[in-house]
Amino acid sequence: MEETRYIEQFNDLNDWLKQYLTYIGIQLVFLINILQTHLEINYNNFYKNNDSFHKCVDAIEDNAYYLKKLTVPYYIEPPFSYFKVCYKDNTYKEEYMNVDSILYETKTASTLVGLVSVYNNFFSIVKPIIKKNELEYLVLLHYRNMTDDCIISRLITNDEAYDEYNIVCDTVPTRNYFLSIEYHHPHMKNTISLNLDKRYLIAGNELFSPCFVLKCLNYQKESYVFDADYKLVILDSDINTTTLTCNQYMRLSNVKYEVIEVKSNIKTD
Repeated sequence: MEETRYIEQFNDLNDWLKQYLTYIGIQLVFLINILQTHLEINYNNFYKNNDSFHKCVDAIEDNAYYLKKLTVPYYIEPPFSYFKVCYKDNTYKEEYMNVDSILYETKTASTLVGLVSVYNNFFSIVKPIIKKNELEYLVLLHYRNMTDDCIISRLITNDEAYDEYNIVCDTVPTRNYFLSIEYHHPHMKNTISLNLDKRYLIAGNELFSPCFVLKCLNYQKESYVFDADYKLVILDSDINTTTLTCNQYMRLSNVKYEVIEVKSNIKTD
């Protein structure tokens, strides 16, 4: 009888300890989240408002980029501002021009207005050679300064109907975001999950064209098969599923997105 009482007391103590430790664990999680949020907010504010710290962090990131670029077998995103053209010849290729010297010291995204003529000239230079390539060209403008960091994405095709979308004048964030992006191909056993940088989530951006998909595949480490038979399955923030083929891409607005048909002659290697 006495032994039974001790066992019950031990079990009660054990239950109390479990509840207490669970309570402590939950409180620690909340505390860690609060501290993490507080540190992130203060770090971001200090990064934006202190020029010396801002430049120091960016210099470290730039050096880390060049070191990592030498050690990984896939592409990685440059941390500096650039004009970039992505395309496919026999293999995926991209060319870019560092424009940090133009944008870095600016304070507001209104500087983009001054870049519109440069951007349009860039298109006019590239458009005549489109027919020599099997994919549309993708032009990216990474806009990074002391307050903003975004990537503008536009297709270049030989269809004049798309010219009105090739103008860049602002960087309005979109409410769209994507929970998952899965690349499927019948000659691949597994799908590949693609990660979309949040810096692409601005109104007017043209995403997930064949060239954009090919770019994403080259910025991850999994092997892949790429030709006209692929499909992209996208789950958006409203839990809607959209499937894109090689003849489609997506254009973002500030509140929604639309699927656009595009003619693109994709050839296998």
